[in-house]
Amino acid sequence: MNRKTFLHFGLLASTALLGLTGCDSKKSAGSAGAAKSGLPSFPATAGKYTVLDIKTDGADQTVAKQNMENVLQKFPDVSAVVGLWSYNAPQCLEALKDAGKLGKVKVFAFDEDANTLAAISAGNCEGTIVQQPYEFGYQSMKYLKEIADGKNVPNKEVPVPATIIDKAGVDAFKKKMDDMKAAAALPSPPPPAGAPKFAFIINNSSDFWSYAKAGLKKAEADFGVIADFQTPADGTSGEQNRIIESILLKSGEYKGATISPSEPANQTEVLNKLAAAMPLICHDSDAPKSNRRFYLGTNNIEAGRLMGKLIKDKMPQGGKIMIFVGKIDAENARQRAQGVIEALGQ
Repeated sequence: MNRKTFLHFGLLASTALLGLTGCDSKKSAGSAGAAKSGLPSFPATAGKYTVLDIKTDGADQTVAKQNMENVLQKFPDVSAVVGLWSYNAPQCLEALKDAGKLGKVKVFAFDEDANTLAAISAGNCEGTIVQQPYEFGYQSMKYLKEIADGKNVPNKEVPVPATIIDKAGVDAFKKKMDDMKAAAALPSPPPPAGAPKFAFIINNSSDFWSYAKAGLKKAEADFGVIADFQTPADGTSGEQNRIIESILLKSGEYKGATISPSEPANQTEVLNKLAAAMPLICHDSDAPKSNRRFYLGTNNIEAGRLMGKLIKDKMPQGGKIMIFVGKIDAENARQRAQGVIEALGQ
């Protein structure tokens, strides 16, 4: 399913076609948020698997760990946990370690977090779906520079493929990621006179974005641009909006911007203000109702399906699964959850 199909039919249609069944009329806060986003009520049956719930943490890693601790108390027979954002799986692993259950509950991750990769090497994490955030940084600067130069850049999606990393390939992948982080730590080269400046706005302070920063550094050198890396202090849409308003006050300094919106449905107005002032691209998480030029990043439904495939490979007997994410309002979170549940139900 491509993004247009998803937007047209919505998540409810997809889950209805799969025959997912809500088993409990009493929704938790996480379930209520999921239902609002079009996901099924939980628990939900998908093939041999029961998805117990989706727990959100507001991009607060302390809360993410507490969520795992609470799940172990409420669902002592949970078979596996899935972290949809990069820090979720590492926080789950910390909670499992503290509870003496490391290795007894299977852990599945998204993204290239160093702790996740180490856990895969040690056999404590089954695998992760990686997105190549380096390309988010590099490609966004490339396209914004072409737009600034007056080149004809089509308003189309720019896909960045995701892939599965498990124990068989983790050591070679980890070396590649370590090299990228080392490159990100190097000072940027002096920009050429008149170099265009572009804002790169992320959605939280996760280590995931260090790889995007490496891509930005390479783009600065390759394309003669200035990449202004902006991190919201608390990971909220309100803080992202403050950053946008600050950029708008200095709009003469910028030739374009790219953003991973925290709550795209609630940020349309401010994103449109930014798009009216300069070319705007979305990366990592899309805001399809805004006037952004295009989305650059992973097809998150397909990434979710890859996760579902990984779970089925590692747990062919089925089991009870809990999903964790920062915010279910984020488009990448909803789509990943959809893809996971679709794949498990097939």
